[in-house]
Amino acid sequence: MKPGTALPGSVPQPENFHDRLNRLTNLLHDEDERGLVLTSAAFAEDLLGWLIRAYLVDVKSSSELLDGFNAPLGTLSSRTKGAHALGLLSRDQFTDLEHLRKIRNEFAHNWEGCSFERQDIADRIARLCPTRIPSGNGDDDATPKNKLRSSISCILTELDVLTRLIGEERRRIQPQAMHLSLTPVTKRPPIK
Repeated sequence: MKPGTALPGSVPQPENFHDRLNRLTNLLHDEDERGLVLTSAAFAEDLLGWLIRAYLVDVKSSSELLDGFNAPLGTLSSRTKGAHALGLLSRDQFTDLEHLRKIRNEFAHNWEGCSFERQDIADRIARLCPTRIPSGNGDDDATPKNKLRSSISCILTELDVLTRLIGEERRRIQPQAMHLSLTPVTKRPPIK
């Protein structure tokens, strides 16, 4: 999905997510290092947008935070930090997504000389948490490419599950706003 495009509905449909995740997994299997990093980061950015949207109060200003040119929560960096600040990411998920973002930046801004063998990138991949959903074939961490793919796929799956739980259980932020007044406050219709 292109940045600035309105996301359809607040929560992706489970079958759509799994279809997309399966297509992503198949695509990532054959991608070179640059393709793996850039595609994983783009998918994470979209999923973080859906997660935050599912959690925020359902008002126009929530969409304006996430969508459009210069949206405050329109980038992978701001969405990662925002989701972490809202308590939607664990410390490990936040750290791994930050590693992915920094690796993505290296591949996106350097047209040559970027590879998983470069020491700074290899170090970031080595610091990723091991996957919590092993593939069963035992090679999830055998190579930097496998470790990056399996660790990030695990986080994306966890974020999707949380997004769907928030949507199904309506676990949105509860407004905490209040007014101090000496006169009774009249009830107004909510702003949409």
